[in-house]
Amino acid sequence: MIYVNKEDLESEIQERLLNESIALAIDTELNDNEIVNDIENKAIALVISYIAGKYDYDKIFAETPIRNEVLVQIISRIVVYRCVRRNAARKVPEDYVTLYNDSIAMLGKIQSGAQALVNCPPIIKTNPSGQPVSPISGNNRKSDYFI
Repeated sequence: MIYVNKEDLESEIQERLLNESIALAIDTELNDNEIVNDIENKAIALVISYIAGKYDYDKIFAETPIRNEVLVQIISRIVVYRCVRRNAARKVPEDYVTLYNDSIAMLGKIQSGAQALVNCPPIIKTNPSGQPVSPISGNNRKSDYFI
C-alpha cells in the first residue's frame, strides 16, 4: 500500500471483517495484497481529482508521501467501503455507506476551500519569470451603477 497502512484500515473496520471482505488467507500479509493495492490506487486517484486544483498532489503522494491525517482517514474509509462493497454489492452496512459519503463530503469541502489540509503543500502559481503570483479576485458587479 502506498499511502495508508494496515493500522489505518483497522481503525475503520475490524481486522477479521477486513480480511473477510477482501478474501485474504489468514497468514497473508495485507500489504502484499493486489486487491487492496488496486482499491487504494483508485481511492488515491479519486482524492487527487478533488485536491488537484489546490494542493501539489505530486509531492503529497510522492515516493515518500506526506501523510496528512485527514487524507489518511478519507482514503482509509474509501478503501474499507470498496473492500466491503466488493463482496456484498447490495448488502453494504449503512455504517460504511455513511463513512464513504462523509469522506466524499470532506473532499468537497477541501476542494471548495472550506477545509484545509494542514502540512500539505499548496499549488503556488508563478508568472513567466518564476515569481509567485498572488491570487486575484474581484467583482465587476456594480449594484448602484455608479462609476
